[in-house]
Order: sequence, then C-alpha cells, then structure tokens
Amino acid sequence: MVFDRAHTVTPITLPAHSSMMTGLTPPRHSVRENGVSPLPQSARTLAERAREAGVQTAAFIAAAVLDPDFGLDQGFERYDAPAQRGITADAHFSAREAREVVEGALAWLTARDRGRPFFLWVHLFDPHAPYAPPAAFDGGAAAGDPYLGEVASMDAEVGRLLDALREEDALGETTVLVVADHGEAFGEHEELSHATYCYEPTLRVPMLLRRADLARAGERSTSIVSVTDVHPTLADALGLAAESAPGGLDGVSLFRADPPQERGMYFESYNGFYYYGWSPLAGWLDARAKYIHSSKPQLFDPAADPDETRDLLAGGDADVGPYRAAIARAVGLPALDPGAGDAVDDELLARIRALGYAGAGEEEADEWPHPLAPSDLPGPLETAPLHRKLMTGAARMNAGDWSEAAGLFGEVLAADDANAYARNMLGSCLIQSKRYAEAVETFTRLIRDGRRGASMHYNLGISLMEVGRAAEAVGPLREAHELAPSRAPILRYLVDCLERSGRGSEASEYRARLERLAPPPR
Repeated sequence: MVFDRAHTVTPITLPAHSSMMTGLTPPRHSVRENGVSPLPQSARTLAERAREAGVQTAAFIAAAVLDPDFGLDQGFERYDAPAQRGITADAHFSAREAREVVEGALAWLTARDRGRPFFLWVHLFDPHAPYAPPAAFDGGAAAGDPYLGEVASMDAEVGRLLDALREEDALGETTVLVVADHGEAFGEHEELSHATYCYEPTLRVPMLLRRADLARAGERSTSIVSVTDVHPTLADALGLAAESAPGGLDGVSLFRADPPQERGMYFESYNGFYYYGWSPLAGWLDARAKYIHSSKPQLFDPAADPDETRDLLAGGDADVGPYRAAIARAVGLPALDPGAGDAVDDELLARIRALGYAGAGEEEADEWPHPLAPSDLPGPLETAPLHRKLMTGAARMNAGDWSEAAGLFGEVLAADDANAYARNMLGSCLIQSKRYAEAVETFTRLIRDGRRGASMHYNLGISLMEVGRAAEAVGPLREAHELAPSRAPILRYLVDCLERSGRGSEASEYRARLERLAPPPR
C-alpha cells in the first residue's frame, strides 16, 4: 500500500535515519544535524530489538554520512558501509552506486541462515546532487532529467532485490518497506537541494508497505504518517513486543491499520541555524494544516495549497495556539542522554563534506535552542534568496569555478555579514584562486568572530605561510592540529612552518608525531 501523506521529521540524512531506527523525533534521540554527533549508545534501535529476538540483522549503506561512527550500526551483525579512503577530487568517492550496494545485500541474502528470520536494511543514495545517472537511465521516462534518471536507476536496483527474493520463494514471507529520508527541491521557495527548509518538496517522502501476506495491497492511505513509524511498523511485522521506552515512541505501527485521522506529527530543521545563523525551524503537521514555527511563523493548508503559496497567517486571524502546544508536548517527552560520545574522526568528516554536506562537523554545536524559544534571527522568507545563492555557489565550487563561487558568497555576505558559512566558503575559494592575502583577512575575521574549526585554522595557517608570515602561521596550524590530530596535511604544514621560523626542536616533536600517525581504525 502507498501512504500519500508520508513526511520526514527533518530533511537531513543522519537525524532522519536515526528517527527511522529509534521511532523517536530528533529532539528525543538528540541527533539534529549531519556529522555533529552520533546516535547515543543509550538508544534502543530496531536492529537491537530484532537481534535480541534471534533475528539475523544486516545493513548495506551507500554513503559515508551514515558511517558506523555515527551510531546507526547498533544492533546490526553486519554493517557494510563505504570503506574509508583518502580524499580525491571526485565528489562521489564516499558514496556507492545502488548497484554495488544491492550486490552486497544479495550476497548476504544468499549466505544467510534460511532457518531464521532476517531484518535487512538497504540504504541507497543515488538521487543526490550532482545528478549523474547511468547512461541507460538518462532518457526514457526520465525525459533527460538527470535527477529522475537517478531515481529510475535506483528503482531498477530495488526491483532487482525484490526479484531475487521472489526467485528463491522468500518474497511471500517477507515484509518490505520502502521510504525516503527527505525529498529534493528545485527552486520551490528559492530552495535548491534539501536540509534547510521544511516545505513540502523536501519534507514529503514516498512510503510504500508490502506485507508478506499482501493484506491491503493496492490501497492508498491519506493518513498523516512519519518516518518515526518505520521502527514500530517493522517491529510489528517481526512479531516483537511493543516497546516500553520512557515516554513511549513517537512513531506508531502502520502494519495493521492506519493511524487516526486526527493524528499530527512533529518536524524540524536546525540546518539553517547551525550553518548560517538563521532562525531554527520546527513545526506540526496534521490533517487540517501545517504550522512552521520560526522568527516569522507560517501556516499552510497543503491539501488545498500543495505549493504552499498562501500563508494563512498573512491575514492575522489564524489560531496557531494548538500547534504550538503540540510542539511543546512533543519536545517535552523524555529524551535520550546524548552522553560524551566518541569524537568522530576528521577523515570521515572530510568524506562527508565531499558528498556535498559542506561544513559537516566543522564546529561543535552549542546547546540546541528549544523549538519555541523566542528568536530574532532571520526566517525563511528573508533568507530564501540568500540560500539559493549559497547552494549555487557550492555547485560552482564543485565544478572548480572558484571566481564565480567567490562572487556569489560575497553577495551573500553583503546582505548577511554574520553568515559564517558564506565567509568560510569564500575563504576556500580565495585559497584556490591563490588570493592568499584576502584569504588571511577572511579566515581571521571568522576566528575573531568566535568560530572554531580545524579547516578554518588550517586555511588561515597556509594562507599566512603563502604571504610570507610563517611565524604567525604557527598558532592557527597548532590549533588545527589539536582539533584534528589525525590529519597528516596539517602536521606537515606545521612542521614546515616551525622549521621556516627557526624553531627546529618544536618541528622535531611534531615530525615524530607525523611519523607515528596511522590511518584511524575502522
């Protein structure tokens, strides 16, 4: 059956998948952004519950953004993710095509114990920018649209997986759930890609459920459903007892029946807050309307206005009190203790940035503000044109057009001088263009404004060296090393810088560290 009103809790990969595996919203499982912190070990995942019940568990993962270091491997006997490799100019090296992922899943299915039930998660990543489908899928139904071509290519691989189950007479005993973690925007509300806003192009997702007994086959549901429903639905399919976590799960089982029509669901995006210094977004969606809370709240009726062009708050007479109360109740439920956690290795963060998640893990997040906390930060209506320029600038960077990208980031800064992301990206463009004196000014301003990240300090250090200020470069390079101790390039520059500054004994100490440096363990 098809769920026509399925939505993600956030249009961001890691927190959305964390919600699928735990049945909790981001405020409760604590993962709010890619690359910032892992899912806490205190989480009780679907895979853990299944494994405890004697179910075989395996996951085949397409992209580094879901690397086991981020905690989603909890409960999986086999968690097959892209191997950690060195950074190259190829933006796709940290993600695997659907065909490779499915090949691994098929091999596992062939070798599994057929006398035991199994839980298999197959994660596919193909429909992500830059869109480059296999040649066989760059036409036909895709009509030359490369994004649709990637969707068609992925769909064919899902079909290959189902065909294999059918050929071994296992499909009749297998429940299949297909769901996305987010959608994709192509200019609606000035948004490109996904993550920053909570409009329907990125929040609404496909969700299809095929029960092993084919019950409700061919039906379409118009109930509000969430990606938090994945955990309880598949737990129900596996015959697992209802979860008794403090506060319960946010998700409900869709295996036997639709949720009540009056159901509502929480959603959020702290992406703009974390990267750009914009207002956090949080909201509540039910059958009547969709409320997006920010410094400039909005209220839409997606059923009557699917493009969300008519803000019902524009007239000033809509009552959003019940929606604010629903948000408050949702975030007031017991949450997991995030704990100290292990530091995520900086090579992994670099691979995530190569996937297009620029800035992932660059800074530690301070305490996330409450979704309803008063804010005077810019809201979606003010920031949407700037966001389009930021995404276009990032695309030009990926294409190696540093000058055009720098111009776009400069335009953003002219309108939003406090935008640290734009300044950081501008500095990177200046370095690539060998405009080192300007890069020094750019990164100095970032650090003076309180920004702290290994790449920022590293970039300031190499820019200072390039303009002949080696002695001044020691400080930022040492800071970069402290923030990312396993990055060999930082150590090499630091050793060189100390030697140029006549500080040979200190250079020897760091050279010894460089010689001891080994790739981080898997």
